[in-house]
Amino acid sequence: METTTYTSKTLDHLGLIAGICHQIGLADLIDESCPGDSPEQVVSNGKALEAMILNGLGFVNKRLYLIPQFFEDKPLDLLLGEGIEASHLNDDRLGRALDTFYAAGVTALFAKVSRRIFKVLDLKPSRGHLDTTTLSVYGRYNSDAKDPKELHITQGYSKDHRPDLAQATLQLICDHLSGIPVHMQALDGNSNDSETFRKVIQDFGNQLSADGLDTIVADSKLYSAETLKALNDCKLNWICRVPGTLDAVRTVLNEVTPDNLKPLGQEGYSYTCYSYEYAGIAQDWVVYRSESAAQREAATLERQVGREQAAAQKDLAKLCRERFHCPEDARTAAEKCGKKWKWHRLSNLQIVAQTEYERAGRPSATDKGKTSHSIEAKLVQDKQAFEDELFRRSMFILATNLHADTKNECAALLSAYKEQHQVEKGFRFIKDPNVVASSFYVQKPERVEALMFVMTTCLAVYSVLEYRIRQALQKAEKTIPDQKGKATSNPTARWVFQLFVGIHVLKLPDGQSVVLNLKSVHRDIIELLTYQNFYS
Repeated sequence: METTTYTSKTLDHLGLIAGICHQIGLADLIDESCPGDSPEQVVSNGKALEAMILNGLGFVNKRLYLIPQFFEDKPLDLLLGEGIEASHLNDDRLGRALDTFYAAGVTALFAKVSRRIFKVLDLKPSRGHLDTTTLSVYGRYNSDAKDPKELHITQGYSKDHRPDLAQATLQLICDHLSGIPVHMQALDGNSNDSETFRKVIQDFGNQLSADGLDTIVADSKLYSAETLKALNDCKLNWICRVPGTLDAVRTVLNEVTPDNLKPLGQEGYSYTCYSYEYAGIAQDWVVYRSESAAQREAATLERQVGREQAAAQKDLAKLCRERFHCPEDARTAAEKCGKKWKWHRLSNLQIVAQTEYERAGRPSATDKGKTSHSIEAKLVQDKQAFEDELFRRSMFILATNLHADTKNECAALLSAYKEQHQVEKGFRFIKDPNVVASSFYVQKPERVEALMFVMTTCLAVYSVLEYRIRQALQKAEKTIPDQKGKATSNPTARWVFQLFVGIHVLKLPDGQSVVLNLKSVHRDIIELLTYQNFYS
């Protein structure tokens, strides 16, 4: 009796990832910039990148040498095209693809990918959010390398709180609407943000401006005379927080009183405006006070006050046990002790004279005794100092070369700065241990740099898919159930991936295939994205 053979392959959400890559034309774009070793090469560099993205967005934490294992039960003919087998996607082939990406220049290569993405989406990234993060790397690598052109994987300030590990730095500029990266650059592990922010504007500012970007948003590291001049030369607007170390900041914050502040219209915020000139550039400073920041700082200050009170009680007890030659010495000691405390002061201070005799009992007429002085006082908290410090800590200053002196303009400025979470969200995604790029172990700095390109491209594809799903649902006025079963038109891509778990492709003996376990919610998303070819 003849046995009928059926084969099942796991598809899940990978069809959505392949659909985005196909829509962007990612493989063709990479192959144009990074041609393969020979025309007969089974897996082109573009397809190798797509394979790494599929693995990275599979959220299975498969290392580079395990990628063939990841693809063993996947329908590769659907995802990557006919003729590609799992064994073709070995670590040697993917490693050589990384070398090719590095040779092409990862920053320039990603710029091409980014431009293609925004062209396909018909979206112009008008405002970009700039930031850096550190990526810890296991191994010695080239900490002592002297070549300035080589990526130095070395110790530096670790944003991952792992100073024991060598690291590299990743710099991103992300679009404020979608979080899609506009620019990426791999930097040395000991890079200084102030210097790298200035250099990216000097090196790429004109290109970013030509691509449609008109405003850069960043933290206080952007605020330096050289960087602001570079932004001005590139005709880029900017929004950033002013560093609290500037004397002008302390002066301005000391001038602000509760009566100066006006309600902003956003929950818990009030504001006041100043005109200022720095580095020869006219700008507006807006001082914001946040109620939520005041609550956080109050809790912090109360802990500090509690610790100081415990220490101050010990200091006071020791001071009261001391004996002084004269009242002036006692007062001087009390003043010196009080200067040690920020939140406390001495109250009811009294200098008490005490006479000690040589012998116990009633002193003789000739025993005049020895007079000394001691201190009696109470320790009290300086409430006014606490309130003044709390008020100061609840405020921060945003600076911009845009016009900001009306309520609406100041509210828009604050909203723009808060969108900095887009780039921070991207860094959290890249550092997710389930993203394939973060689990690669490579032994050459060149491949680390290329790997950071792959990581950023994974983020770009993920962000594009999330943006497309949300836009399609809202345009069609449709919803899908969220994690709690409530209707939403604004899901995360990761939740959509979770919804697609369990979808398989059944290969029939006659060569036909059937997609199993598709439900109405899957069909709605697939049809809205027009990715039916990957689920049929």
